[in-house]
Amino acid sequence: MNSQAILDSLELVADRCEDPAPQVYERLFARYPETEALFVGDKRGAARGQMLRQATETLLDYLGPNIYAANFLKAELRNHDDIGVPGEIFPRFYQAMAEAFADILGEDWTPDMQGAWNDLTAQVEQIVQGEPQTI
Repeated sequence: MNSQAILDSLELVADRCEDPAPQVYERLFARYPETEALFVGDKRGAARGQMLRQATETLLDYLGPNIYAANFLKAELRNHDDIGVPGEIFPRFYQAMAEAFADILGEDWTPDMQGAWNDLTAQVEQIVQGEPQTI
């Protein structure tokens, strides 16, 4: 996986968009409408913003020292399962992030970025399925 391409995309998005959460969740809800009901009580978007922040921090750890990312994802799988959220949502969320970021960056979204995010989504899928993963 081209970790630098993901880091570059995150930096560019941060430079261009103060809060990408609305775009990320718009993508998630458009592709997976059943997920919108999970946020019915999140009127101001605080929970969505918090979840995007946590997903981004986990991603940064995964790309860097990878001290906690895989274990955190596994723990969150259990936590989310307890409230009826299926595990397959996790890679879909990272997919929604990539799609929203591609929209935000427009022509500056590169094939390397797309490939790196595709690889990341596949690796999150492996974690969700309990398969060993490598960076």
